Amino acid sequence: MSGYTKPLPEVQPWTQEFWKAAKEHRLLIQECCDCKAKIFYPRKYCPECWSSNLGWSQASGKAKVYSFTVTMDMVEPKFMEDLPYVLALVDLEEGVRMMTRIVDCDPEEVHIGMGVEVSFQDVTEEFALPMFRPIGAAARKPSPAEGKAQGDTAAAEEALGPKTYKTITYEIGGKNNTVCRITLNRPDKHNAIDRRMARELIDAFRRVREVQSVGVVVLSGAGKSFCTGGDLSVFPSLAEHRSAMDWLAHEGLDVQKAITGCEKVVIGKIHGYCLAGGLELALCCDLLYAAESARIGTTEINMGILPGWGGTTRLPRSMPIFRAKEVVFSGRRDYTAREMYEMGLLTRVFPDEVFEEKFEDMVRLISSKSPIALRMGKEVMDRSAEGGSIETALAVERNGIQWLQNSPALQAAMDAYRKKPDGLVQQQKGSNIQSDRNR
Repeated sequence: MSGYTKPLPEVQPWTQEFWKAAKEHRLLIQECCDCKAKIFYPRKYCPECWSSNLGWSQASGKAKVYSFTVTMDMVEPKFMEDLPYVLALVDLEEGVRMMTRIVDCDPEEVHIGMGVEVSFQDVTEEFALPMFRPIGAAARKPSPAEGKAQGDTAAAEEALGPKTYKTITYEIGGKNNTVCRITLNRPDKHNAIDRRMARELIDAFRRVREVQSVGVVVLSGAGKSFCTGGDLSVFPSLAEHRSAMDWLAHEGLDVQKAITGCEKVVIGKIHGYCLAGGLELALCCDLLYAAESARIGTTEINMGILPGWGGTTRLPRSMPIFRAKEVVFSGRRDYTAREMYEMGLLTRVFPDEVFEEKFEDMVRLISSKSPIALRMGKEVMDRSAEGGSIETALAVERNGIQWLQNSPALQAAMDAYRKKPDGLVQQQKGSNIQSDRNR
């Protein structure tokens, strides 16, 4: 329970009793002692008669689904691991309606009028969250706790982390641990993306997002190539329509969002082949440095399809649209790094013999900056690039700078500067004047 990272309730004096009971796996609802109205969510005053004379009663926990939606994507990153999940309005037997999640059930089985009962999820030592599950064991999937009780160890075996990654490597280092290196590590397959790699990339980029010391993430490929796209082993399963949609909308979209939403400056290190899905991974980066011998392109149209992990949307945002169309429509796999740079895609191209040296120079330079300033700069520029009004972009910029100016780290540095002895300040001023005279 100590590993719970999602938002927790903000307890107010008038909700304290509710959350105390929830921890005891009891569902309370408020009742107005004057007009007898049932109330949910807990309030300071009765919404019917405005009386403050409120009491509590314990609900049966039985309800029916009034309305629901299945959330598939586009959520706060901390909830992405739960996708897909069901948000619902349920009507309690006591006559109140509450918003909740339906759990222990296949989302496709949920329907309006479905009978459900409260089920509490202990998330921390202080909180248990009330959710609802179908009434009757036959209608339910085992919960995680029940699965463990039945000896289901599959989840534990599939737990992801740097020590269990099989298709990528994850390493934090550099001065003051400011650099994380995530390396595609299937060199025998030219780092082609399979389902395991997709899951590991999602986990790695979400993980590094929470490491405060890291300001820069380097995304690279082991062996002779950056990445040649999707692994051919995935394609037979894509013949089934639902499986193909999941590969695009689940694994594909989640990988893109994990990279673009990790809040660090992501630097792509391109060498060898960077094709199809590999180019789409690169397009999620903030900066792209390539060796002169790198070969780049999208090849999907040669199979009668189109790039499905953002290629047809991110390429036109990364280079002039007429050139992006040529890249997609031609299906070429042999664009040189220099050609792509001249077409507007890459940040810089370095000769092969100095690529490693020049690349590491840029990583050291950028990672030497404040991680929080890098994060804020990335966010401001990304919002500006979305194409909204210049006034909105300028407002975001002002707010970002104001936030940085009031950060504890900068304030501490300013305090230290203000406390310098006057003699030292005068000495620095004199030194600056002398330097001006020498110039």
